[in-house]
Amino acid sequence: RFMKRGVNEKGRVANDVETEQIVFEDTPDDIPSQITSVVQHRGSIPLVWFQETSRLNIRPEITLKSDVDYKATRLHFENLVLRYGNPIVILNLIKTREKKPRESLLRAEFAKAIHYINKGLPDDKRLKFLHMDLSKLSRRKGTNVLGLLNKVASDVLELTDLLHCEITISSKPLDASSGQGSCDIKINDDFCAATMVPLLLQKGVLRTNCIDCLDRTNVAQFAYGLAALGRQLHVLKLTEEPKIDLHDPLA
Repeated sequence: RFMKRGVNEKGRVANDVETEQIVFEDTPDDIPSQITSVVQHRGSIPLVWFQETSRLNIRPEITLKSDVDYKATRLHFENLVLRYGNPIVILNLIKTREKKPRESLLRAEFAKAIHYINKGLPDDKRLKFLHMDLSKLSRRKGTNVLGLLNKVASDVLELTDLLHCEITISSKPLDASSGQGSCDIKINDDFCAATMVPLLLQKGVLRTNCIDCLDRTNVAQFAYGLAALGRQLHVLKLTEEPKIDLHDPLA
């Protein structure tokens, strides 16, 4: 992971992963089937930075390079908007303070970049930047880190919502005139007609990062997935409440 870091001049980050969580109601043919989906994203910190690899140093120094007007960072978020729409919510989990600044250098520069980019955007399209020093929070006695992340996840889901579709599957051939939302799907080597009616649409995405997009990001994405699962089961009318307790067997 030390070989490629940050963002290139085209706005592409070294680590870029989309995760889709799908929950559906499986029913017999010709009876509406409901499908829900939530997409979240993880990606490297979109600044121009690198680390020199060394067998003797397991924590190599972080070097930041100048990016005039944060062009590469801006291109990265413009690409996310094209892919997911607005709002783009950034959950940044790196350290805020360190005895010897490493991650904290990126944290400060990342905040500056978002502030600079947002100055050129209308209010309804501005990037939403959330920061949680997960390392510090996890060391604080009595802190329920998963509970805090679950609260953040619930708030973000209020902004982005989720995809909820009703699908009717029929053994009849597809009628080309059936209009938007109709398609062919393959079941057991046979093609059947399907009509899809979107009841809810996801708008925007949560983008999570730590320094490596590994352990801390995994924890945050688990919390988001759990919060999303609660809502997905609820819209499918499989649960009475849209939340899943952290001690629930489903968690």
